[in-house]
Amino acid sequence: MTLAIVFALLAAVGWGTGAVFARLGLQHMRSTTGTVVSLAAGVVMVGSLALAVNRDIMFTLPVVALLWFLLLGTINYPLGRYFNFLGVHLAGVSRASPILAAAPVVAVILGITLGGESLTPFIGLGTVLIIGGVVLIVTERMA
Repeated sequence: MTLAIVFALLAAVGWGTGAVFARLGLQHMRSTTGTVVSLAAGVVMVGSLALAVNRDIMFTLPVVALLWFLLLGTINYPLGRYFNFLGVHLAGVSRASPILAAAPVVAVILGITLGGESLTPFIGLGTVLIIGGVVLIVTERMA
């Protein structure tokens, strides 16, 4: 459990840092171009890492798992990253990234409805706090 939390925190650091670098890059190109460049770099990096760490397992996955990963890859990476980059380009990192952090709300809803997970008091409280934080960020007037 502790290792999972460490990985989640490292992911948060990566996404936060990535948003700043995306903003810097998007000052010189369109969001669509930034998305393609980011996806190409990600495929090379993650593909190499996956092959290095789990070469044996990768070629024995069931077809249904590959189909789910294909669906995830279609929704999350090209569409999600494009909309993320467009939001960062139009609204800035400090406004767009916290709104992107509302993704756990979607994950909670889908986890309960599709994944058979249960809503605990802590998950409910965390979801309410996330929504409250996003509302505060979105309703703040631009200076």
